[in-house]
Amino acid sequence: MLFILKKMHQQNYRKLLMLLLISLVSISGFAQTLSLYDAVNRSISNYPLIQQRQSEVAASKAHISTVNANRLPSLKILEEVNVGTANNLPGGYFSLGIIPSLSGSITSQENTNTMSGNFAVSYLEWQFYTFGYYNAQKKNAEAALSTTTAILNGDKYLLTENTIALYLDWVKKYRLLQIEKENLQRSETIFNAIRATVQSGLKPGVDSSTAGAVYARSRIAYIQAQNEYQNDLISMATYTGLRTDNIVPDTNVVADADKLNINSIASSDSVALNNPLLDIYEKQYEQQLSQNKVLSRVFLPKLSLEGAGWMRGSSISPTNVYASDLSNGLSYTRSNYLFGLSLSYNITDIKHQHDQIVEGRYYAQAKQQALQTQQLTLGRILQQANAAYASTLLKLNELPIQLGSSQQAYEQQMALYRAGLNTLIDVTNAQFVLKQTETDYVLVQDDLLQLLYIRAGYNNQLDNFLQNFKK
Repeated sequence: MLFILKKMHQQNYRKLLMLLLISLVSISGFAQTLSLYDAVNRSISNYPLIQQRQSEVAASKAHISTVNANRLPSLKILEEVNVGTANNLPGGYFSLGIIPSLSGSITSQENTNTMSGNFAVSYLEWQFYTFGYYNAQKKNAEAALSTTTAILNGDKYLLTENTIALYLDWVKKYRLLQIEKENLQRSETIFNAIRATVQSGLKPGVDSSTAGAVYARSRIAYIQAQNEYQNDLISMATYTGLRTDNIVPDTNVVADADKLNINSIASSDSVALNNPLLDIYEKQYEQQLSQNKVLSRVFLPKLSLEGAGWMRGSSISPTNVYASDLSNGLSYTRSNYLFGLSLSYNITDIKHQHDQIVEGRYYAQAKQQALQTQQLTLGRILQQANAAYASTLLKLNELPIQLGSSQQAYEQQMALYRAGLNTLIDVTNAQFVLKQTETDYVLVQDDLLQLLYIRAGYNNQLDNFLQNFKK
């Protein structure tokens, strides 16, 4: 029985040693330490969503230039050379698109003689006064730019939050992996010690079997911790664009947090009004108000300056004689000009204008209510974080004492077991308590860091928070 256990232990030990060597090489042999500050900056530079938002901001800026160009007059130039007939009848018609010109002589009977003509025209139209419509369009375009900029800043804020949360979880998984590694080494030490005493006949064989089971459980826990660490590593590499075999977390982030001047980060139970997540809703509300102003102006009268000049040539003489030489119609023989000032106003659009303005008011109310909802949601999260922060500090003050006592208890129980003064159960219980205390310490430290960045973020001080982790 002892021979079989010994052989199994040697095989498993070689496999575990190989796994540890691979892990150490991949984790620390050729990897660079990635700080929290650099992780956030790399994520913002690398993540495609931010690049998308930046393009949308650029498009909004270009739209302002497009709207400004609406003030420019419209100037159209046309020249035609035509060959056809001039066989017309008097009477009016509704123009429903491009139709042949009816200008020309009116005859008492069918006339299919061919004529030629030349025509050039220049037409100017300028709506120089629109009762505030152009200004409303410009302000609406500027409001749209403010909204897209707010969305960009909000996505940067969310990406920063997500990167910080992921990074801190990555650090936590790395530290928990080290705990499992140390616990595996303790299990191996216990197993070796028990095997020696069993072989010498000082302890029963059941202790060796029990220690082997504990050792196997520790290996499984280590493998699981390694898998969880790798999952976070892949996620972090996705955010930052770095290779998974090239980065390890900076575990000094915990020590840096202990040195963090918490008083430099103001805290309150209400979210800062300039918080990027609130600013999005505020800018959307303001954009809707500006859109409503555009609607109130679009149906108002418009003053336009119009001007036209044209020249005309025709192979038909003023006495209605058709020239046999069609080239006679290619020279200009008449010229005209026309200027005018027009006022246009569609009075039947009053009902339509009223309906659209009412619709816009409801949209504005909805966006204002969305802003209030977001304020309540973020305020609740901040208050919960403040409440949890106080209790986390209390736990963090007690855990070092518990950790020291657990380490002493484990060492004492191990010494007593070697002296034959206690049982294996006492040792494994002490080992379990020590591992649990080490794990709790890491988890509470992670909770504190998570609460610190939430409080800093909702008070719009994430930049101040990150400066503490700049290397």
